[in-house]
Amino acid sequence: MSGYRSLHREKAGHFPIWHVVTSPLLTKASSSSSSSLGGKSAPSWRIWAACGDGFVRGYLIREKSLEMQQQNVLDASACTCICTHQLLGKTQDDIHATSHIGCSQVHLVRNYVGDDEMAGDLLVISMDLTGRIRIWSLSESMDEDIESMFKEGVPSPTIVKPQEEFVVENATGTCFQVFPPRNTGIGDIYLAVGRLDGTIVIVSTGLTTPKATREAQVAGTIVDVWSKVGPIAMSCDVHPTRKRLVVGRQDGLVELLGESSPHRLIHHEAPVRAVKFTPDTNLLATGSDDGMVAIWDLGRQVPALVSHVVQAHSSWILNMTTFWDSRRFMTCGADRKLHVWNVGQMHQSMHTFGCDDTVWTIHATSISQRGSTTPSLSRLISGSENGGLQIYSLEN
Repeated sequence: MSGYRSLHREKAGHFPIWHVVTSPLLTKASSSSSSSLGGKSAPSWRIWAACGDGFVRGYLIREKSLEMQQQNVLDASACTCICTHQLLGKTQDDIHATSHIGCSQVHLVRNYVGDDEMAGDLLVISMDLTGRIRIWSLSESMDEDIESMFKEGVPSPTIVKPQEEFVVENATGTCFQVFPPRNTGIGDIYLAVGRLDGTIVIVSTGLTTPKATREAQVAGTIVDVWSKVGPIAMSCDVHPTRKRLVVGRQDGLVELLGESSPHRLIHHEAPVRAVKFTPDTNLLATGSDDGMVAIWDLGRQVPALVSHVVQAHSSWILNMTTFWDSRRFMTCGADRKLHVWNVGQMHQSMHTFGCDDTVWTIHATSISQRGSTTPSLSRLISGSENGGLQIYSLEN
């Protein structure tokens, strides 16, 4: 028996969780680890949360074995969730302080160019509301002894200081993305940052991949400016394989920027706070403050609108995430609803979850059986206004 259901609810604190992302365990030899993703004993993975008190927190998730999940499909305690990392700024010494500027977004990238998804250190990159960027580097072998962590009980979170920290002047403080090193092809790791004048600046992180042929530029250096001065960028997403960006703006305009000619998608009439490429790069999903969701076909010479839902939500659409199959995606809104959609059946949502508070962020992740290239489990993580982390199963 399977279906869409709630697996776990965690109270992270009394601060909002504005953004969440997930990552697999960091192990050099994941195939020999009994806790690696998709292991029949107990699948494990991580959540990274950008919190309203200014910190990034890392959580380790361990699920019940697949056999136990089948026997207890409605068991809301199917996951163990422990906070393992507190990622602080250079001057943030008190993890209990509440006066820090909120951390609005967090993104991940592996410091590696190649096909091995498990290779390279993990770079965790955050932005706060002042435009301050912080970059933490976590070793690819950090989870080699993961079993002892569970045997010894809940540990105190590891405090990590950033490898790089700088401010992007005139940044909105709420809109940025990181380009995977394989997308740029030159070894440098770049960020795309939205500014208050509407421009998108490409900024150096000061880091390069291990085998880069040149030294990194100074952290915070602006190396390029994309788009003209105009309405503020409310959201953005990086193309999965190319140095390209989609940007949703305050006036409802959606722009495709980057290495090819820019495209302007005119359909929304309200601010666009949610934009997302599908993993296969064929489609783009966008959502606006009037509750409208739109689907765009990117496989044509000129992107075209193929479907839309006028009242997908009764209020602002705050975030969206796509699933590994590139057919399903999910939206969350200020109306406290989370909807699962299928791009081929947009007349109504496939499933709806309700929440007790505003859901600011959602992120979908997939878990593959060991040795398989096809994900067998799908999970969704949401973060809400009252500090709640919610984990859902999305099996169908």
